[in-house]
Amino acid sequence: MPDREPQGTAQIPFREWLRGGKWLAGLAGGAIAAPIGIQLHELGHFAVNVACGFPDNVLRYASVSWTGSSEFRRLWRAGDVEAAAAIAEPWQVALSAAAGPIVSYVTAIAFVLWVRKHGPGPLSLVLGSGFVAPLQGIAAIPVIVIDLFGGGFRGNQDEANFAAITGIPASLAVLPGLICLVLSYWFLVTASPRGQRLRAVVPPLLGVALGIALWGSVLGPLVLP
Repeated sequence: MPDREPQGTAQIPFREWLRGGKWLAGLAGGAIAAPIGIQLHELGHFAVNVACGFPDNVLRYASVSWTGSSEFRRLWRAGDVEAAAAIAEPWQVALSAAAGPIVSYVTAIAFVLWVRKHGPGPLSLVLGSGFVAPLQGIAAIPVIVIDLFGGGFRGNQDEANFAAITGIPASLAVLPGLICLVLSYWFLVTASPRGQRLRAVVPPLLGVALGIALWGSVLGPLVLP
């Protein structure tokens, strides 16, 4: 049964809810979900890199690299396609760039379906994971703006890297991520009854922000330098 209160249940007064400490579970769940979601994304890249036989793959706390990846990107963007192709097959590099976002899209859909059917899960961990998975879609906004109005986006962003190799406009390549972000958050928020949504959603969202900060500045560099 879904882990959520019936529509007609009277809402606990805010101070009582705050003193009860149930919000701490949501905060903890979001904080735990943050590094899990980040690493699932990076493992998507890493798995494809290994499958394609890229040399010296390294999984870090917020990125993946292999020997020659930076040089390939530099040569490709400079228009020296033959030199780039001598380092790695372009289609394989494009697949690697797309793998992380694809994992994020699939896991976001899975978490949304779980929350809609079963509720937020223990500690609101599934709900927090659902908030984390599509977060890369935020990067679509500057990519679209720069690509359409700034002469073309040339930064190191997954979907933009995929677009640079395949010839797809960067603004089009990032659009699925933005759509996934908007729809995921809408379905996750509306999974809770009206009047209870703020209490259900805010603690795990704050936990996600806390988890990202701790993972990026403290825990991540310790675990996966």
